[in-house]
Amino acid sequence: MTSQIVASLLVVLCFLDWRLMRNRPVWSRLATCGILFGGLTIMVVRVVGSLLQPAFAGSTFEEVIWQQVLAAMWWLFAARLLVNTVRAALPHGAFRHEGGLLSDLLAGVIYLAATLTVVSTVFGFPVRALVATSGVIAIVLGLALQNTLADVFAGIAIGIERPYSVGDRVWIEGGIEGVVVQITWRSVRVWTDGNDIASVPNSIATRSRVINRSVPSEQRNDSVHVPCSIDVPPERVVELVRQAILLCPTILATPAAGVSLASVGKRWNVYSISFSVSHSSVLGETKSTLLTQVMRQFRAAGLGDARGGRGAIGDGGGGKQPLAIPLFQALTDDQRAELERQASMRTLDPGDLLFAQGGTEASLFVVVSGVLEVSRANGGSTTTIGRIGSGDYIGEIGLLTGAPHAGTVKALTHALVLEVTKEHLAPLLAAQPELMRELEASARHGQALVDRSVAASVGAHAVPPGQLLSWIRQYFREHGL
Repeated sequence: MTSQIVASLLVVLCFLDWRLMRNRPVWSRLATCGILFGGLTIMVVRVVGSLLQPAFAGSTFEEVIWQQVLAAMWWLFAARLLVNTVRAALPHGAFRHEGGLLSDLLAGVIYLAATLTVVSTVFGFPVRALVATSGVIAIVLGLALQNTLADVFAGIAIGIERPYSVGDRVWIEGGIEGVVVQITWRSVRVWTDGNDIASVPNSIATRSRVINRSVPSEQRNDSVHVPCSIDVPPERVVELVRQAILLCPTILATPAAGVSLASVGKRWNVYSISFSVSHSSVLGETKSTLLTQVMRQFRAAGLGDARGGRGAIGDGGGGKQPLAIPLFQALTDDQRAELERQASMRTLDPGDLLFAQGGTEASLFVVVSGVLEVSRANGGSTTTIGRIGSGDYIGEIGLLTGAPHAGTVKALTHALVLEVTKEHLAPLLAAQPELMRELEASARHGQALVDRSVAASVGAHAVPPGQLLSWIRQYFREHGL
């Protein structure tokens, strides 16, 4: 009686272990399972003798049934211990996120073998007849579930080959691209860029073309095509496109972006721009920025846009007024034209300084062509803030208040820059004093524009908020202007 009580208690503990420890770490499950299995083995040997040829010698039918249940529990618990051992032997984290395809397959084989052993050894049923019957059933189920079975076996192949893992960014033929969030027996689930979960059956995933964008690195290479009139020399187009590339901060310097003439037509030539970015998440934004900058460079060169424009391209401005910027939106066209006539054009070679940090040049600089880099020194280090190109302007705070520049600007390419000084602007303010307030509003508006964040940073902190207008008036009054 005591043996029955102890054995029953061990069976209960084994059941509780299965219920309470299944979500614990595998090594914890293995330790508790091993301890309980050792105690259960001792009790089973004492009750039925050999485990391969058990002797059920109970005085009553209920006692014999209890001994058979105890022996069956031993075999099933032995299978569970073996399954935990196999899972513990796998590399740390292997197949854990992918749904445990390989470990689940091994577990299924082990539990099936343990069940057949229990049926044959413990309960004395003929295994051959059972296998034959199960074979017929398997054929029927296989015909009925052939698509599901195809997904299951494809999932096994994916689990073994591991062409992608959870967390990888993949492209699957059919227009599905995103991050793999789960791989199960039946399907792979992808979190797409549209914030949807796409479930692709494993059988389809194995037959489709799949590109793993996270291997060997997350770096992405891509290209865009830009058309331009055949009247424009290809050398000029390549130069303008290279300047546009410099104005895209997300394009990697290594490997270097390239520009090539892709095709020649009767009216348009098509140019291919190849580039690299650090991650797929910035690819769409980079393409948009690159095409925008290309259009800006073309328009500044007098080409109109990628498909138009047969005007002159060597005159820098291309017919567009360089001073048609937010800062001077309060001026009339005639006033802007007169101001532009008085302004001076500066030519910069690569490496030339436009102005240095701390300088007090009271001038506004409008970039007509070329690319310039803005940097700031802080202690012993220098930080690159960004780059500016055709159509950008910089130095408006220095022009209106005389405040020192908060950064250094140098040319990265050959550049043309229009310089407007306070002496050029003073006659307009003397003739129209109300322009003072409008210039203050325009300066604030110009600094607030998103695409001017780099240029505005050179003077943004030089004037406390709300004091720009008083600084403008004081500065021009002190200089008698």
